[in-house]
Amino acid sequence: MLRTAQKAKARKPVMVMLHGSGASGDIFGIQTHMLAKELSRTYDLVYLDGPTPSVPGPGVLPLFADMPGYYRWISSGSAQLSQAYRISELFEVARHIQEQLDEQYIRADQVVAFLGFSQGALMALALLGLRHAGQSAWTNLRFCVSIAGGASGSETALDGIENMIGVLAAMVERGDGKYPGYTVHAMGTQDAWHKDGRRLAKMCAEECTRSMNYREGHVVPRKRADVARLVQQIAEIDAASAAGGPISEAALEQTLPPMLTGGGETSIMDGLVFLASQGIMQQQQQQQQQQQQQQQQQQQQQ
Repeated sequence: MLRTAQKAKARKPVMVMLHGSGASGDIFGIQTHMLAKELSRTYDLVYLDGPTPSVPGPGVLPLFADMPGYYRWISSGSAQLSQAYRISELFEVARHIQEQLDEQYIRADQVVAFLGFSQGALMALALLGLRHAGQSAWTNLRFCVSIAGGASGSETALDGIENMIGVLAAMVERGDGKYPGYTVHAMGTQDAWHKDGRRLAKMCAEECTRSMNYREGHVVPRKRADVARLVQQIAEIDAASAAGGPISEAALEQTLPPMLTGGGETSIMDGLVFLASQGIMQQQQQQQQQQQQQQQQQQQQQ
């Protein structure tokens, strides 16, 4: 559901604002009030609701108890969900976002950045990743901003994110396994999941990344000095990404297995799912071996 119903102004590029889990576009608009005041000088800020209804998220109640709805972007972090499923889910979210932008008369080529908080930060990173993988309608998307990004302290979830970043890095011929996009990371030092944010930042290419700490918890920066610093870092990454040139999709296709680039019905999406499945194949095989060993032990005991 959309909360902002107006045409984007042509003179400004669009920055899409992605709320945290269990919040909404309206709530995020209030949470980012100080930051938005500065960013709106440069960008048209577009606040959207996630596709899936949710219970209120961390820090939402009691302040926003009277809001009409709460939403999330992706499913809960169940370890049983494969990375291939996550990729499929990501494409559905991307489609949902563009449909909402279409309703606001915002063209895909007007979007230059995503700014996300908490789960929205992970989504911003993932959507920029799709752009680098040549699977995005947002042809002018150049960078993203992650505020309090994390996986609620789940090392398993972070391991999965790092694995997928490694897949993406290989596809664009980065030998260091780092996330190739231009990013800004802001992390509250009093946030219970501060370590998550630090780890996410370290997954990104150093030459394309800016990061900062601020002395608050799991909230958007509110102090004037913190807001000013974040806006400055966003401006730096914006300029750097604009000068970086277009993303090469030819290099991507050269890295995919021949079976996936030989024409027909296959696409880069097939390559993403294939490589994701290969990335978790070892873990699945280990689990199967453990199950077989347990079954053998049970049979011997009988």
